[in-house]
Amino acid sequence: MDAALSMIVTLAQELMVLRERLDSAERVLAKHNIDVAAEIEALELDEEQLTAREKARQAFFDRLFFIQKQRRAELEENQTFESYLETIQKVARGDI
Repeated sequence: MDAALSMIVTLAQELMVLRERLDSAERVLAKHNIDVAAEIEALELDEEQLTAREKARQAFFDRLFFIQKQRRAELEENQTFESYLETIQKVARGDI
C-alpha cells in the first residue's frame, strides 16, 4: 500500500508541474496570438529531440518505480537456492 501511495504522489507531483507549465505556456503564447493547438499538431521532432524525450520518460519511470526496484534488489540479494527450496517445502506442506 505504501508503494502504491508513493507512486500516486509522484504522479500527482508530475501532473501538477505539467499543468502549471502548460498554463504558463498557453498564457505567454496567447499574448502573441499564437494558435498553440495548430502549432503542436504540426510539430515534427528530430532524432535528438525524440531521444531527449525518451530519456526524460525513462527518468520519470525510474522515479516512479524506485521503491519497487529497491525492494526487488533487496529480495534478490537475500534469495538463495536454500531459501527457494525452503519456500517450496512450505508450499508443499500447506504452510503458505
